Amino acid sequence: MKQWDDLRLFLAVAKNGTLTGAADELELNVATLHRRLKSFEEGFGISLFEKGPRGYRLTNAGEALLSHTKDVEESVFAAFRAVVGHDQHVAGEIRVTVPQAMVSLMSPHLVAFSAKHKHIRVILLPDDGLLDLERSTDIAFRATSQPLESAVGRNLMGMAWCRYASKTTTGTDLPWLRHVGMARNQVVEQQQDAHAKKEILQVQGVAGMLAALKASGAQGFLPCLVGDEDLELRRIGEPIETKDRLWLLIHTDLRRSARVRALLDFIVPRLMAQKNLFEGVQA
Repeated sequence: MKQWDDLRLFLAVAKNGTLTGAADELELNVATLHRRLKSFEEGFGISLFEKGPRGYRLTNAGEALLSHTKDVEESVFAAFRAVVGHDQHVAGEIRVTVPQAMVSLMSPHLVAFSAKHKHIRVILLPDDGLLDLERSTDIAFRATSQPLESAVGRNLMGMAWCRYASKTTTGTDLPWLRHVGMARNQVVEQQQDAHAKKEILQVQGVAGMLAALKASGAQGFLPCLVGDEDLELRRIGEPIETKDRLWLLIHTDLRRSARVRALLDFIVPRLMAQKNLFEGVQA
């Protein structure tokens, strides 16, 4: 399988554009990746990449190889998924991706699952980006109004957002922090646009917004499952209704995998028990 391993190296560098990004994806160190990539090119007797100030760019020969190997990669991943989908052993690896907002909530559940199923290796991948169930993950939790049509999906619950500020503040007439990257959540984006003149800082990501809210004396939006759990924050107003729902998504080829079923049977009831937190319902 050395040829396939070499192609994986080539594809990872082509996709990431840097040795560092490709090495992280392949779980190799950069020196090893560079040596193996150079050996791969020497086997062809031609350069597949040009190194520039922004990373690695495909040569014409590299572009030609990429056009042929993409289909090979898809076929290999499809074959692996087909085998895994029929695997009835509760062992192996499961890659789970969740939004950044769910990391703190999900981590204890996955730790408890791993303690119970010692032969299953769980990899947690925090990511708010678009999803590729073809190759990057086995199970995905996503807050969306438009789940992937190619996946087996389950609509779990709503995802509420609310305005928050530090408990050191009072009132509602505060400056604003914009939570950037909210184009897919139109309701939150419209609320932020309405207060653009009071905006003092733009912040990307839940962790950044948490830190900025505590440091600035300003207000901004967070998912209720994050804001309500932080003892240093207070709500301003009521949660807003959005079209986003929390979806559980798995690739169709993996829906009968024993280890995937074991994880879902363990995790989903625990998440459903926290439905009020996700939907911003306070006692």
